[in-house]
Amino acid sequence: MKKTNLAKTIFFSSLTLGFIQYYSVGLFSDTYLIVAFAVYFFIPLLIFAIPLQYFLNKKPKKFSPVYFLFYLLFSLASNFLIFYLLSGPYQSPLYHRSEIYFYGAVSGIVYWFWDSICAQKKSIK
Repeated sequence: MKKTNLAKTIFFSSLTLGFIQYYSVGLFSDTYLIVAFAVYFFIPLLIFAIPLQYFLNKKPKKFSPVYFLFYLLFSLASNFLIFYLLSGPYQSPLYHRSEIYFYGAVSGIVYWFWDSICAQKKSIK
């Protein structure tokens, strides 16, 4: 697999997640936030998604439901870890916070989509 495919996947995924975060927050006048949110999503994707993508792309399949489940589970696990590390002592328990599930599901779906478009070269048989 080419490194440019990995770079395209992480770039488009970060940008898409930046747009989603921008529109879900509702700060429509501050367009620079799209780039700020994209950079915010770039780091966790680089740490968690790239190794999984490298492992899964040894046997490439476009829009594979199995790969979707892997990305979804890893995304949820990484979101729990990130929210755990960033949470204060007086916040509600992690499993009660709906934003963890929202960001976990959305980032897994977006990364799986862009991985299937940019990196996967073979179709499902």
